Amino acid sequence: MISKTLIENYLNQKINLEQIYQNFNIKSEDFLKALASFLNVKYIELNEFDEKFCENFPFNILFKFQILPIRCRDILYIARSRPCSLELLEQIRIFTDIEKIEIALADEFKILKFLNKLRIKEELKKLSIKLRLEWQEGLKENQSCISQIFHFILAEVLDFNTSDIHIEFRINDALVRFRVDGILREFVCLEKDIYEALVFHIKFLAHLNVAESRKAQDGSFELDFKGKKYDFRVSSLPLLSGESVVIRILKHDKEILELKNLNLEKTNFEILKKKLYAPNGMILLTGPTGSGKSTTLCACLNELKSVEKKIITAEDPIEYKMPLIQQILLNSKAGLEFNNVLRAILRQDPDIIMIGEIRDEESLDIALRASLTGHLLLSTLHTNDALSTIERLLDMKAKPYLIASALSLVIAQRLVRKLCPKCKQKSDKYKQFQGEFFEPKGCEYCHQSGFIGRELVEECLNIDDEIACAIRENKGKDQILELAKNKGFKTMFEQGLQKAREGIMSIDELLRVLNETL
Repeated sequence: MISKTLIENYLNQKINLEQIYQNFNIKSEDFLKALASFLNVKYIELNEFDEKFCENFPFNILFKFQILPIRCRDILYIARSRPCSLELLEQIRIFTDIEKIEIALADEFKILKFLNKLRIKEELKKLSIKLRLEWQEGLKENQSCISQIFHFILAEVLDFNTSDIHIEFRINDALVRFRVDGILREFVCLEKDIYEALVFHIKFLAHLNVAESRKAQDGSFELDFKGKKYDFRVSSLPLLSGESVVIRILKHDKEILELKNLNLEKTNFEILKKKLYAPNGMILLTGPTGSGKSTTLCACLNELKSVEKKIITAEDPIEYKMPLIQQILLNSKAGLEFNNVLRAILRQDPDIIMIGEIRDEESLDIALRASLTGHLLLSTLHTNDALSTIERLLDMKAKPYLIASALSLVIAQRLVRKLCPKCKQKSDKYKQFQGEFFEPKGCEYCHQSGFIGRELVEECLNIDDEIACAIRENKGKDQILELAKNKGFKTMFEQGLQKAREGIMSIDELLRVLNETL
């Protein structure tokens, strides 16, 4: 039961929603529903809003008072997390012909989220007007105003630690989205002429043929932005109508994680460290694109780097620049193709080799034999879990005896979004599991998403003598899994469940990333 005193303290601004949750463990939604009932006003869920309708009202008023106008049949509700004054209602009345206007309550964080969308749209609208004025004055070749639009987009998305920007033409407009923590988010829609000018500008920066829209093109450029250097990798692809442009964002000073900061489970960390210091063998990291394999590989190399060891890598692209390590950027135009480079590396007297990905049967054969002749070899493969790696190697025509002799360790991994520590809330779901679990909420700190950053979940298949023998005898996946389980092997779900108990992630998010159902 929510006390009258607590409601009065909130109305008198002596306490806010975050403090109510922190001190009394009352969710903001539950509190606002109780407040709405107390004041005899409507509570609105606010899962969506009408952007077009909101444009009828001055943005500065909406933003100043943190309100959203919501039309429901013949009633206009002014939604706010605290009741608004009658004077404010009269101020709003000027901009609408709807006669009946009422106060409503809604979640503060959802209001802020939608107001931010309106702010972005408003700012781009101003810049677009400025750009069209330039065109009217015959300054179409001038890139200054479209550059401002591009820099505005960058300023917004880089605040979210974005990895990719997607600009895609649709039937009448273009959609700009950005990828954060593996998830694509809608940013803004652009009118056709602004989209065309923006694509021209990006192609110009990336040294692409600006007149060519019928072929796929790749390019890159560098920019200093807010005191930081970034590499931008640009890919353009022709569509039925227009083009899709994707920009991969790479930080110049991207921090190389130390092995201990990957947050591997203790036993897995000890197994990996032991295998890294073995004189030979193959360590494979598996998982889909974007599961953090490159980061883990670089953390391993960072652990191993030494003046006493010759370490060579073959990568495309080079995401982390590392001292004491010879890094080769693969380039088919220059003859630096994967298999040629791998053979050349073996003639360089290396101790440790890292290859970005095992791509075909030939490269697998070279890699297996290299790891059997006094080299430690690290690489990646695309499989769903650790056990499937052995099946994948067999599918690539590797002999069971070679796999058993060369393979040292397989790590399958995923990156799961971490719950925002400021606003996560207790969950009543999944009572079949022991422990306390949490779910996302959304606040200003996490940009209303409920998540901030990502956490590694992994499973480590240690190829010891017994498992190597099972591989040599071509035993099935289930038999090898049973052997591994007897030795303490835990799946990614089991590892993730423990991190969910610790409040690091939600079970829903873990299941989504692992593509599992209960």
